[in-house]
Formats: sequence, structure tokens, C-alpha cells
Amino acid sequence: MKLPSPQTLLARPLARWAVALVAIAVLSAVVRRAGAQAVLALLARTAGSLPWVALFEVGTLVGSTLALRALYGGRRSGMGAGTWLRSAMLGYAVGMVAPLGRASAEAARAVLLARHAGGPRAAVAAVQMQGIALLANALLCGVTAVATAALLGANRLTLLMAANMGLALVVGIGVLWARRARPGRLLGKVAARGKSFGGAFDACPGASASAQVQAFLWESAGRSMQVAQLTVVLVAVLGKARWLHTLAVLGTQQLGQTVGDALPAQLGAPEASLSLAAHALALTPAAAAAVPLLVHAAQLGLAGLCALALLVGPWPKSRSASELSTTLEAS
Repeated sequence: MKLPSPQTLLARPLARWAVALVAIAVLSAVVRRAGAQAVLALLARTAGSLPWVALFEVGTLVGSTLALRALYGGRRSGMGAGTWLRSAMLGYAVGMVAPLGRASAEAARAVLLARHAGGPRAAVAAVQMQGIALLANALLCGVTAVATAALLGANRLTLLMAANMGLALVVGIGVLWARRARPGRLLGKVAARGKSFGGAFDACPGASASAQVQAFLWESAGRSMQVAQLTVVLVAVLGKARWLHTLAVLGTQQLGQTVGDALPAQLGAPEASLSLAAHALALTPAAAAAVPLLVHAAQLGLAGLCALALLVGPWPKSRSASELSTTLEAS
């Protein structure tokens, strides 16, 4: 009996409800362990920082969108700013509520952009973007690992960060090189309708090496906004922020995000990892829970605004509403 892939399993409604409940359970356990009253009081005191946190989240989204745009090369000439704006909002809204958030976001953006560049070209760009995002994440993991080693010395936490960097690097390179194995031909073996699309996918050249480098630079620039974002959060929570400490906290959150990638919005995962490392990072239990919760609050608020804009924006309402609802259901 053949077992379903993680993507297929997480596409089932029951599985999606299950991972959502797991995320809520993990988050509840972290908040209860830290002291719910203390965490809520800290969140209430720092709520004024949310607009700034959300602003840097927009910066990350802009970098990711410009990275994807670079991968389309000459095909992007017929795509206006409105198309890229809609793709950014659709991908962000879907990525915040669906398991395997980044993969779901790239699939959502490909659905919209396929109308302009064709299905195979959009699928290839989505795959390449996934690999580039992993490489940009590996770079940031490396920076945080070095900073944590400088702050705390070589310990278990820094080794885990280095391992996280290695994992992102290997998987990212693997995703980008996988196209050489012509994976599209496998679609024809799985489903008859996938044979023609798989052949077109394998035949599509995708982005050039220079375009991929450009995309990597844009994605890395977007990821750097996370450092500024976390600086704002730490100043709000602790009253101060130091660069090495900020990077160490960010690297610890990245560990949780990697482990909790199957959870919607990775909710509960960075909270758990930061809570476990709170003593090493000189954070109180309440601060360790509040820091990622502030980021999550800004992210979910921005996702809600993106979904609302898609539904009531100046573009054709039926089309945008259909895109959002259909993609959310598929994810």
C-alpha cells in the first residue's frame, strides 16, 4: 500500500483541522507555562508596536514579490503592477492559513500568474522560487548561527542553527537541481491528464542563472526586514535591543519555524522554541512567548487585510473572490 505524500495528506480537510488544533494546543501550552496573565499584560503594553511590525512584514513581502518577478524574465512585460499586487496578497493570505505555508503561497501565486505566463511557466517559477527562498533562508540561518556563537559560544543552540542552515541549503539546492531530472514526466504516470502538462513543464527552460541570482538578492533583502522587525519587537518588549541578541532570538525562532512548517502560520512553533531557549537568551518566560506572538498578530492582521482587499478591491470582484476561495480550498 502506497502512503500519501505530506502535501496530499495535508490537503485533506480532516488533516488540516488536526494540524490547526495541534498549533493551538502548542501555543496554549507555551502561554500557560509562561503565565497567561503576564503574557497578556505584556501584549497589551506592546500593542502600539504592531503597525511598525506589520510595516516590516510588508517589506518582506515586497522583497519576495520582486524576487518572483525576476524569475519571469521577459514574460513579465505583460504583467502590470496590479497583477503583482494581487499575486502578493493572494499568496500571503493563503500562506498564513494553509499548512506548508511557503509552498502553499507559491502555488497560490502560480494560479494567478498562470493566466499571463501559462501554466507550465508559472509552475516552473513557483518551484524555482521555493528553492531560492530556501537558499535565502539558509543565508539568514548562517548569519544568526554566527551571531549566536559570538554571543553565547559554541553550544547546542548554535549547533542546531548550523544544522538548520545546512538543511535549508541542501534542500534548496536540491529543489533547483531537481528539474534536471525532468520530474514532469512522472505526472503522466500518476494521471493521464498530467502527461501533457508534465511534458510542457520539463520543456520549459525557466529563469536564467542571472535571473535566479537577482531573485536570490531580492529574497534575501526581504528576509533582512525580519531583523529590523524583530528589533522593533524586542525594543517594545524589553525596552532595548542588541544586534547579536536580536539575531540569536531570530535564529531560535527559525528553528521552531522549520520544525513547525506543517502548522498553519507556523503558529506555536517559534513560541515553543523561544520558550525552551528563554534562559539561554536572557528572556523571561512571558517575554519569550510575547515576542513571536506580536509578530504573529501582525502577520495575521496583514493576511486579513490582504484577503479583504482581494474581495472588495477595484479589480473584478467575482474573479478575485473566486481566486481566494478556490485557492484556499485547494490549499
